[in-house]
Amino acid sequence: MELAQYMLTGLLYILIYGFSTLFILQFLLEISIAFEKHCNYTTSIKPTVSKIENLTDQSKLRISNKNQGSTNKHITVQELRKRCSKAGIKWSYAIQVSKTGKKRHLNREEMLIALNQIKQSA
Repeated sequence: MELAQYMLTGLLYILIYGFSTLFILQFLLEISIAFEKHCNYTTSIKPTVSKIENLTDQSKLRISNKNQGSTNKHITVQELRKRCSKAGIKWSYAIQVSKTGKKRHLNREEMLIALNQIKQSA
């Protein structure tokens, strides 16, 4: 009878302390995941564009977020690049990022804006 009581007491200690340890570990894991998400969120800020290279041979175009064509969303980036090349717009390595100093290609919206500005000036 004493042996069964000791075994039950030991089993209860294992269950109580074992599960409490699991809950503590789960809590610490959730905190670390939340902290990692917070760090990734705060460091994923897009760099700003400070210098714009020549987009066309004739003039410099200032890229802005207004006048974005919502009707041209179905056009692929490859098609936009072809259109920019035909219009004389430099789309490859056209913009220099201020933080890194590296050049980057025009994105979809910037190509649409440049093409619209070329159409309006013609």
